[in-house]
Amino acid sequence: MDAADVDGDSLRYQWRVTGGTIENRNARETVWTLPEGPGLHFAYVLVSDGKGGYVEQQYAASSDAIGGEGRAPQPVSHVPPPVTEIAGAPRRLRFHASGDTNFAPPGGGAAVRRMVYLPDVQVQVVSGAEVVFSGASDLSGEVSLPKLRAGESYQVRCATNQGAVLELCGRFTLEQDAKAAVVTLESPTRDARNGARNLRLHGHVALADGGVCGTENEFLGIQSAATVQLLAVDGTSLAPPVRVNRFGDYAIDAAVAVTARLKLRVQCESYATTLDLPPPASPVLGYVSSSPVELSHQIPNSRPRTVKMLASGPDGNVRGEMLQLEFEGDQSKALPQPDHFLTYKGKDTRRSACMYYRSFGAAGDCDDQGRMVRPISFEDWKRQHKFKPYAGTNTEYRADFINRMDLNLVRRMVATENAPDSIAFYVCNHPGPDGSTQAEVDRVIEAGLRDEKRVACVAMEWTTTPGVNAGLPFTKFLTFAPDGSLLPSINLDGRGEKFMPGACVACHGGTQYNGRFPDKGNPSPYLGARFLPFDTGNFRFGSSPRLTEQAQSEAIFELNRLVRATEPSTSKSPSTATTRLIDGWYAHGGKTLDKSYVPPNWRVDETQAHAGAGKFYREVIGSSCRTCHTALGDNFDWDFIGPLGLRTQAEPYVCGGTPDVARNATMPNALVTMNRVAERTRTDPTLAALMRNFLGCDSPRPDPAYPKR
Repeated sequence: MDAADVDGDSLRYQWRVTGGTIENRNARETVWTLPEGPGLHFAYVLVSDGKGGYVEQQYAASSDAIGGEGRAPQPVSHVPPPVTEIAGAPRRLRFHASGDTNFAPPGGGAAVRRMVYLPDVQVQVVSGAEVVFSGASDLSGEVSLPKLRAGESYQVRCATNQGAVLELCGRFTLEQDAKAAVVTLESPTRDARNGARNLRLHGHVALADGGVCGTENEFLGIQSAATVQLLAVDGTSLAPPVRVNRFGDYAIDAAVAVTARLKLRVQCESYATTLDLPPPASPVLGYVSSSPVELSHQIPNSRPRTVKMLASGPDGNVRGEMLQLEFEGDQSKALPQPDHFLTYKGKDTRRSACMYYRSFGAAGDCDDQGRMVRPISFEDWKRQHKFKPYAGTNTEYRADFINRMDLNLVRRMVATENAPDSIAFYVCNHPGPDGSTQAEVDRVIEAGLRDEKRVACVAMEWTTTPGVNAGLPFTKFLTFAPDGSLLPSINLDGRGEKFMPGACVACHGGTQYNGRFPDKGNPSPYLGARFLPFDTGNFRFGSSPRLTEQAQSEAIFELNRLVRATEPSTSKSPSTATTRLIDGWYAHGGKTLDKSYVPPNWRVDETQAHAGAGKFYREVIGSSCRTCHTALGDNFDWDFIGPLGLRTQAEPYVCGGTPDVARNATMPNALVTMNRVAERTRTDPTLAALMRNFLGCDSPRPDPAYPKR
């Protein structure tokens, strides 16, 4: 690994792999022993400079040419642990500093508001006299609550300082048909023991290149953040250190002498400095809570950068390649945080991933480090669902394509139905093309059909689990490595490993998931997730006769039929967003998907206000939004909302630029999708104008004062 540091800092290295073993040396070179059997495996190196700068690089190496087959695992099966189901839903709490937190842009100009989310808020959630949750907020200022009972009201008590008395900071009621949701709460500004906290201090701490000090890397087990601490002028501590959040912001409320001279200590790993607080706006009144104070600081350090990464085998020949999945000019480069994409619904940990698998019997247990104990294998799963070579009288349906608009992977999809309440799919993934020519598409599809460079196989099943979801079938997800071992995480876009089930829920939805799968007790595996319909307008197909879109149209029809069969249907809600979309595709009565389909609410008169609605739907909503949004449920179904209501709901998430940095420019939440839309918009001025009309922008706006770096 060749890495550079413009500040001349000594660099440190940490290594991890998805397959095989690697020596975790603090060195630019190490030894990676690949696993037995074929497959594409990934090594990660995290390079740091000791002063808050981090960069991660991914390297891919194939073991296809090494030869040999992996060891056949012994069959494993487990009985899922008992679950006590309750009617209700999870909640995610998001805490931000109270009042106006205004920031002066570094380049000058009027101060702008920016919401400051608060890490380490001490939280209790109470129903009646019962404390149903106790914990603390993370670096995003978030707390993921377990499933709460519907029909009850809850009080949230919180404190921003450790040891402070918890105060009421919010209430919410869970309705009978509640779904997962986010509740945003302000921190209290009064401490029951210390009285009013008259100093309200906030600011932004960033590296010289705009990056945030530290990193959150669950795969490597590393979390680092800057801290700030309020001091008296003589250096005496007036409050414990406060962590800077993942956006680089902090806020402190404290009771101080109104005319006090104060300092702020800023620490970013080995870097530390002490700053003088600005004097109060009024020398007479002194520090008062109605006049917040901003104190921001730029750390004189930039993140290291990777230059080159090479691996050689025992024979000295180069093996594999350094992965670069984003390029200069890609819109995603302006949003480089590792957890920006595929995390909108939540972000899991190694332990919560294990607990998810354990909840429906895919793992026997979880050890103290969150590692799976006796997990099932891909062969175990295929045997259970009667896929070849374990098939019975069931029929398998297969299709091979590239999902060019969301992940750009070669996908070998297989599905079967063993009973009306037992439907299963699996898809084995291989690298997609770097370019867009048909020759490149054919080459990577043929390589995938030879099972070269298999990345992972993702399995989805719609089955029952005893004691869960009133005995009705529901959707579950599993990820298997090239050797068939169960994986807790997967990297779908080059932005690092994301743990299950959050990596799937990001697009497949989850009415009973919000923030993180519970990592204690015996949580229910019911996520409220859905299968995604197969949208051929977003696929690339091979040119050989058996691989064309036309040749596979009947197989894709059958795949969509099975997806439709997994959709819930009640007398109250006889159709869903997914069933309406599939029915619209095949309304003509044939088995070829109608790629020109436009839903009724988008078939508007081409008046001045709505001109181009059909084109915008087909080229933006249809290509980039609709399949995930149908899985998220009716409230997020852009097909139903139509052009009139779209901008009101979508603009903050697509365009950003609002004070709420947690939601700005979070959509599309898939990296490849965001870049594909941006490419189309740059080359089609008409489409760019439609983006501005129906969404409010043709590219994301920067965050207030400080871009999201």
